[in-house]
Amino acid sequence: MIQQNFLFLLFSVFATVGAHLCFKEGILKIGALNFSLANLFNLVVQVVTSPWLLGGIFLFGLSFLSWLFLISRVQLNMVYPINIGLQVVFLTLISSLVFKEYLSFWQIAGIAVVIMGVFLIFKF
Repeated sequence: MIQQNFLFLLFSVFATVGAHLCFKEGILKIGALNFSLANLFNLVVQVVTSPWLLGGIFLFGLSFLSWLFLISRVQLNMVYPINIGLQVVFLTLISSLVFKEYLSFWQIAGIAVVIMGVFLIFKF
């Protein structure tokens, strides 16, 4: 994978991770959502007035554009598993630090396995 493609991959990964972190922060500020048809308008208002949720949507949009650029140049069967694997690793680690979410031994072991898998796909 050439350097430019690798940079687009990292951008896509971190934009997606950033979007999920924004969504989590935004929903923590709003509180648990109760979905019903009667409450749908209120739900939409809460989403569109939350800077965190709007920021997450914006980051998803940037990630989407980066992803389109990337898959126009790189094999999907190579770049997709790397993308998802890196998202899992970074989102799990960052959310445990930012939101103080608990990481078990098995989750840490799973992250190590994902890292090895990403390495194997990237290397070969």
